[in-house]
Amino acid sequence: MRIIHRISISSSRDIQRELAELGIAVRDSGLVSFNIDENLAKEWPDLEDWIQHRRAVDVVSTKFSRKEILAADWLELVPEWHFGYPQPDDGAFGYRQASYDLSDWCGSCGIGMMQNAPFQMKREPKWGKRGILQLNWVFDEFFAKPAVWERVFRPYGVGFRPVVNTKGRELKTVGQIVVGEEVDIVTVGLPAEICRRCGRRKYLPVGRGRFPALVNKPPTAIVKTSQYFGSGAAAHKRVLVSQSVAHALVVEKVGGVSLRPLSCLSPEKTPSTSFSGDETDE
Repeated sequence: MRIIHRISISSSRDIQRELAELGIAVRDSGLVSFNIDENLAKEWPDLEDWIQHRRAVDVVSTKFSRKEILAADWLELVPEWHFGYPQPDDGAFGYRQASYDLSDWCGSCGIGMMQNAPFQMKREPKWGKRGILQLNWVFDEFFAKPAVWERVFRPYGVGFRPVVNTKGRELKTVGQIVVGEEVDIVTVGLPAEICRRCGRRKYLPVGRGRFPALVNKPPTAIVKTSQYFGSGAAAHKRVLVSQSVAHALVVEKVGGVSLRPLSCLSPEKTPSTSFSGDETDE
């Protein structure tokens, strides 16, 4: 497991000089960003202190080894590609009224939207070598090529919902992966926010290490968390897949997503699914 930090800060001559003393070369003006692997950088302890002192933006992510991914019974599906914004009227969040029932939605924390109509996109995605995507703002839904759904998800009973353009015409190269079941995860120790308006709870995004453990074995091969994640006015659930689905994604070499193992409670409570075949890259 490797912990990767994406550090961003408005630079100056003082910032440039301080980072140079830590072995990091940046410009002396403008916004600068750089990546650091805390497991490999001997300067990390000093840099960590510097980040806190300078209040730099530190976005943490985790890269897992092949062995760690292959050993996981359940994994989080992590987006690697976001294609545009949901429609219509992306300047005013028109997709909310177009694709969701908002009767239980809280505009303060973002919790409570329930999809009741197909998503809309401006056009067919430019897939390239990728096979799965997410839309910006919609971080608990995945969209895929029809062929990817047929080979990877359909064998496990996963549904596929049409996506339309802003004129209501069904797009041919993309559909929505339907995730109907939800499961609880272990939330002990997770930082949370409680909405002052609706009183509901959501958890801050988890970027470091494994995703939290399942409370019970999921009933299907792909599920969402019952718990919401996010901050401010954004809230979404996380999508989890069994090792069997993960294996299929690896075998088909589906681009656009990566896999993040879940923690395990104990051997007695660990969900059990089978895996055999190829390894995935780190």
